[in-house]
Amino acid sequence: MRRGALALLPVLLALLAAAPARAIDPAAGTGGASFMKVGIGSARAMALGRAYVALAEGSDALNWNPAGLALTQQREIAYGYMRHIQDIDSPFYMAYAHPLGRTVLGVNFGYLSVDGFEIRDSRGVPLQGQDVRVQDGFGTLGVGRSFWYEKLFLGGAVKVAHEDNAGTIHNVMAGDFGALLKPNQFITFGFSSQNFGGGSSRIASVTRGGAAIKMFDLLTTSIEVSKPSDGPVRLGMGGEFMLPEDLMQVGQIFLRIGYYSADDLGQVLKEDRSFLFPLIGSPKLSFGLGMYTAQAFGYGMTFDYSLVSYGALGTADMIQMKVKF
Repeated sequence: MRRGALALLPVLLALLAAAPARAIDPAAGTGGASFMKVGIGSARAMALGRAYVALAEGSDALNWNPAGLALTQQREIAYGYMRHIQDIDSPFYMAYAHPLGRTVLGVNFGYLSVDGFEIRDSRGVPLQGQDVRVQDGFGTLGVGRSFWYEKLFLGGAVKVAHEDNAGTIHNVMAGDFGALLKPNQFITFGFSSQNFGGGSSRIASVTRGGAAIKMFDLLTTSIEVSKPSDGPVRLGMGGEFMLPEDLMQVGQIFLRIGYYSADDLGQVLKEDRSFLFPLIGSPKLSFGLGMYTAQAFGYGMTFDYSLVSYGALGTADMIQMKVKF
């Protein structure tokens, strides 16, 4: 009985990360380490509808496109916290990027925990006083380098993912590869292949491709198509508007919105609706705010926040802070 309940945990995480629309995708639940698709590691990426493969830069790039590491100009350390739905939390994420000329090294660590999964018998009756604890984590070591007069950027990474589902433990090692092409200062093309070499049953691979366009120095738009090995093709689009710097006294402020072709997860219940409803009622929309200042104790500091709706399941939000020195 207990094993039967535990077997459902990876499937649930897979459905939360990439649930199918109206019909179960034949590959749904077949990939391991589904927690890697939740979006840990970049509040900016989540706010932009996950359309980030062509925008990834700095320590954020480790989880989206390792080629973006090569865009790092200063040493950078980042901390992130994600409050996900259904008591799923990622309370700790740390990343560091270290430039060495045209080559940049990066490392990150993060974990996700779930409390309160009930154990049920064969009739579906909860077994009182018994629940399941899930603890998943990962670590990544990556490198990025610029080529062709900083028009081409390539990167690679090796990661280890750890799953502990109430004592059922799995560890897997996989690799990432990414590329960025910047033919001019306005447009960027991005591609990444993530989690290859580990076996889809142990960790789902993801292929991403997209582009970003910067217009008028104030507006950046991006689009991305992604395909996980255990789910359907997804489309993401995002827009980021920077308030004119002459209006700000201490730095830059960014307003973000995104669209992600998520599945229909139902409507937010009336008793759960906030003053932002119906904006956050659709699981296809996301919002975010970013702030940057170079006047914080002599260092550059960035603060990012994102809010993502999951329909009837609730909302998820993430905060992230970075220090550049």
